[in-house]
Amino acid sequence: MKKLLLAAALTTLTTGLFAEGYQVNNMSAKQTGMGHVGTAMKLNSESIYFNPAATAFQKSRFNISAGFTGIVSDVTYRSLPTLENGYQSGPAERSDNKLSTPLHVYFNYKPTERLAVGVGFYTPDGSSMKWGGNWSGSHLIQEINLAAYTVQPTISYKICDRLSIGAGLMITWGNFNLSRSMLSKTTRQGLISGMIDPNITKAQQGIAQLEGIIAQLPDGADKTAYMQQLAQTQGTLQLLQSGKGYLERTMDQSIVAARLEGSADVAVGVNAGILWDITDQWSVAMSYRSRMNMKVGRGHAALNIAPEAAALIQQLGQLSPGTELIPALDKGTFRTQLPLPTTVTWGVSFRPTPKWEFAVDLQWVGWSAYKDLNVSFNEEELGIKDIYSVKNYSNTLAFRFGGEYRATRFLTARMGMYVDESPVSSEYLNPETPSMTKVAYTAGLSLRPTRFMSVDLAYCYVSSADPERTGSYPVYGYSSGQLEEVFAGNYRLHAHVFSIGVGFSF
Repeated sequence: MKKLLLAAALTTLTTGLFAEGYQVNNMSAKQTGMGHVGTAMKLNSESIYFNPAATAFQKSRFNISAGFTGIVSDVTYRSLPTLENGYQSGPAERSDNKLSTPLHVYFNYKPTERLAVGVGFYTPDGSSMKWGGNWSGSHLIQEINLAAYTVQPTISYKICDRLSIGAGLMITWGNFNLSRSMLSKTTRQGLISGMIDPNITKAQQGIAQLEGIIAQLPDGADKTAYMQQLAQTQGTLQLLQSGKGYLERTMDQSIVAARLEGSADVAVGVNAGILWDITDQWSVAMSYRSRMNMKVGRGHAALNIAPEAAALIQQLGQLSPGTELIPALDKGTFRTQLPLPTTVTWGVSFRPTPKWEFAVDLQWVGWSAYKDLNVSFNEEELGIKDIYSVKNYSNTLAFRFGGEYRATRFLTARMGMYVDESPVSSEYLNPETPSMTKVAYTAGLSLRPTRFMSVDLAYCYVSSADPERTGSYPVYGYSSGQLEEVFAGNYRLHAHVFSIGVGFSF
């Protein structure tokens, strides 16, 4: 039982810590309104993120941009029709996600006509998913919150009037916390059938045997001893029956939950790019963000156990002397390593008139780097083997398109859309990462109350390419290693994204 619960806690990390949906695209309110394009556009300080080479085309000496985004997402799960539920889909269960608020701040300075230096702070990766404590998949995930933060010092240089290069160091760190229920229906049923029911039968047989012996004995010390043994066995039977009833009553409730918390060490990568103005109307560009490995050296775990469940586990442990049923998670720390994938983006922008600009981005994401995840405990005396989890993610493509119209010196309107492939196959789809190919539609405005200042507003609606996605996830026994169940169902997803930003040029 100790290893079962501890392994279950660690599997929370291995299945949900890093996934599609962890990548955040909202690094500019302007570009949110244009479908997140920007690789081949001259965005002043905001190009620090989209393409460092473009910062050298900044016209002002200084440019500062800052903003934040509010993401409201909603995921719905419905179980598949089975023999057990009369071939009827289960009731819809909805997530209760918190508001996610990625933010960004950029500063860019041009000391000369050809040289630009700057620094950016942004949150390129983050995710939040909350299903609640007692939903049908709580043994897989209850809540997960992930965040990564990046500081990027950047330099860019114009080789000639129409060609520039640039690069920046991505200095990234992060943290996470997550929780899940430990005793699934399958585990509880196994505990009842494998431990409690056999002991109930054994106790009943013992009671019948003792009653027969007592009926034949005369009053005296022997009879008294047997009666004491009978009372003890009757107490054990009552305990087992009470425990069985409690487990059956709480099949749909979380009575034991694990919570994991950890911080990733600093990782360093490169964000580099090139931009070429072919003509006054056409520009092409490419940017590259390197893979980074986020290493968690000393993550911590803890258990939250309902009082009645704690008492039951302790009492059941007395039936197997020497067995520790509740693991001392607070005495152990774990380590793991998580890949942030390589991304390569190609971009084209077209300016048919001074008022209009259109842009297209094609992004390749190297998700195949996320093949598996290994979690190890630092304390060898705990006797916990490494937890190995297969992911088998696939590389993906994202297509983005956007346009803007400078109606007046004071007003610019934007629209866009994008399609983002899912790297998760249907055989590994789970509620921690209900990944779907996303389709989004965007719109935005820029207001310039003065020539030195702009206020940017944007809205993005995200949905799945299919009305719903069907998938399954194999759940293996933590002690036996055998397949216990296949958690399958239909998932629906949509999200509303609101962005606001402000920029200054001088």
